[in-house]
Amino acid sequence: MDRHIKFRGKRTDNGEWAYGFYNEDGNGNPVIKDTKYHVNDGYIDLIPVHVIPETVGQFTGLYDSNRKEIYEGDIIKTVQGFTAVVEWVKDGRFLGFTRDRKILYIDREPAVEVIGNVHDNRELLTVK
Repeated sequence: MDRHIKFRGKRTDNGEWAYGFYNEDGNGNPVIKDTKYHVNDGYIDLIPVHVIPETVGQFTGLYDSNRKEIYEGDIIKTVQGFTAVVEWVKDGRFLGFTRDRKILYIDREPAVEVIGNVHDNRELLTVK
């Protein structure tokens, strides 16, 4: 399966999420070349915006039951009621880890829903 490689991160200037291509500035600070800004000619103007390093997460290539993109750092909920955090693992895939570190194979779950993320909704991690 081909997937679109993109990232998100919280902007340092206003705390909003930026979505696009990951890069670093000349000092090694993370930037996202945000794709939501457009120029008048219809071309996408990839404006690099600085992002908070710990908020950077990669798009998994997967979508939840509402067709919302699933990113690293998202908190997902299964139809069985389990919640898990989406993480990138060394063998090159994304897995969901419950509070007690049980593994959820998010690409094999019948339906998951993104209910938040670890940066904005830490309180959701206390659920089953």
